[in-house]
Amino acid sequence: MGAIDTSTLETRIKVANPDDPEPSINLYVEDQADPAMRLVTEMMILCGEAVATYGSCNNIPLPYRGQPQSNVDTSAFAHLPEGPVRSSALVKILRAAEMDFRKPIRHGF
Repeated sequence: MGAIDTSTLETRIKVANPDDPEPSINLYVEDQADPAMRLVTEMMILCGEAVATYGSCNNIPLPYRGQPQSNVDTSAFAHLPEGPVRSSALVKILRAAEMDFRKPIRHGF
């Protein structure tokens, strides 16, 4: 089973000079589907995998974070428009992430 695509548009607020009586506030939208964002995400996952493997092989206790399998039938969401609406609906029904310091946790979908 492949990964569920949950790429969304995320609203960001950046305050450049919060101590100023009239701070500079910038509102923008971050597209999680942007190829650069996807590359960064994949590299972060790869780095986490490398660190977890090293820690496991060398008996180093590390915080492992995973997400139990949700068994989501994505076809049930086919009636929703593709994009942010469908992605948000899918994310809402996924099981919550779990932490464990003894063993790696599989990251399900």
